[in-house]
Amino acid sequence: MHDGHGESFALPQHSGYLAWITQTGMALTQCRTAGDALDAIAARLGAAPFLLRGYVILAEDDPLCIRQAVSFGRAPTLPVALSLSGSLCGAAIAQKHVIASMTSKIAPASWERALATHASLICAPFTGGAASGVIIAALPDGANDNAEIGACLQAAATLIGATLNRAAECEAQLQQRMQQIDQAHTERLALVGRLTAALAHEINNPLQAIANTLYLLQHRPLNDEKRQRYLAMAQQETERVIASVRRMLDLYRSSGQGKRPVALNRILEQALQQADDILRERAIDLRRDFTPDDPRVPGFAGHLRYACYNLILNAVYAMPRGGRLTVRTYQQPEGAMHQAVVEFADTGVPIDDADMHRLFEPDGPVRGEASGIELPLSYSIVEQHNGTLTVHRNADEMVFRMTLPAIAP
Repeated sequence: MHDGHGESFALPQHSGYLAWITQTGMALTQCRTAGDALDAIAARLGAAPFLLRGYVILAEDDPLCIRQAVSFGRAPTLPVALSLSGSLCGAAIAQKHVIASMTSKIAPASWERALATHASLICAPFTGGAASGVIIAALPDGANDNAEIGACLQAAATLIGATLNRAAECEAQLQQRMQQIDQAHTERLALVGRLTAALAHEINNPLQAIANTLYLLQHRPLNDEKRQRYLAMAQQETERVIASVRRMLDLYRSSGQGKRPVALNRILEQALQQADDILRERAIDLRRDFTPDDPRVPGFAGHLRYACYNLILNAVYAMPRGGRLTVRTYQQPEGAMHQAVVEFADTGVPIDDADMHRLFEPDGPVRGEASGIELPLSYSIVEQHNGTLTVHRNADEMVFRMTLPAIAP
C-alpha cells in the first residue's frame, strides 16, 4: 500500500485489523469536509478494540503546534496552539513515519505521558490538502503486536490524508462555483440596472409628450384639426410606451426559458423589423449581407434581439440626416470552436480614436441623438452570452462587431 507520496508500507496481517481499515475507509468516503473527516476518523479510532485513547491532530507548521485536536477514548481536551516541538508527535510529523514510544529514543512530552500513563504510545503522521497532522494513540496494557497496530494506524493516517485531499479539492471547487455564482449574480444585477435605466428613459420621453399633449387639450382652445393632430401624437407616443414595455417583457420571458439554439439571421430580421419605422423615417439605406448558412448560437433569443435592436438604433441615431447601414453575418473558426460574427457598419457620426474604448461605458461618449444606454446594454447582453462586442473605424464607416460562440454546423 502507498501513502500518497510514493512511499510504501506494510498492511497489518491480522484479519480484524484489516476489516477495521476497510470499514474506516468506507466511513471516510462519506466525508466532504475536513471537519467531518476528523470526526469520522476519531469515531473509528474510538471504536477500535486495540487502542485505548488518543487524538487526531491537525498541526500548524511555523511554529509547530496544534491547530485542531479531536480526542477519542475519553482523552482529555488539548489546548489549541500547544507546542509539538520535542514531542513524539512532532518527531513523527517531521520524519514522516510511524514512531512508537517503546522503540524511540525521543522522550514523550508531558501531555503525551499523561495520555499514556503506563501504556505504550504510537504516532502515525499524515498530510492532506495544505494540512499536516498526526494520529497519536495509547495502547491497552499487555498489547504485544505493536508493529501490527502501527501498520494499522499508518493505514488510517493514509486514509485521513487522502480524505483531506479530496475535501480540499471539493472546497476549492465549491469556492470556484460560489465565485461563479456571485459573478453571475453581480452581472445579472448590473444588467437589470441597465435595463431599468433603459426602460425608464424609453418610457419617460413619450410620457412627457403625452402629458404635454393632454395639458394642451385640456387648457387651450383648439380647432378640430389641431385637436386631432394632438390626439394622434398622444396615440403615437402611447404606442411607443407599449412597444418598450413589450420588449422588456420579451426579455423577461426569454430569460425564463433558458439558453437555447438561436438562429442569428432570423434574430437580425426581427430586430430590423422592429426598427423599420425609424429606418424609413431617417431614410437610411439599409443593406443586408447575410451568410446563407444561418449561424446558430446558444442564447436568450429576446436578449440577443434587443442587443441587435440597440445596435441598429445606435447607427440610426448617428445618422439624423440619413446614411448607410450595412448589417452582415459570417462565421469564422477560432481554434476548435466556431464563432458567429455580426457587423453593424454605418456612415454616421464618427468617434475619436481616443474615445472609442469608452463607447460601451454608461457615461461614455454618445453618437448623435443616442441616449447613451444603447451600447452599454448591448455590451452587457453580448458579454452575458460569452461573446465580445468591439468597434473600429473602416474608411467612412463605424463598424460594431458582435462575436458569439456558435454551434458547430
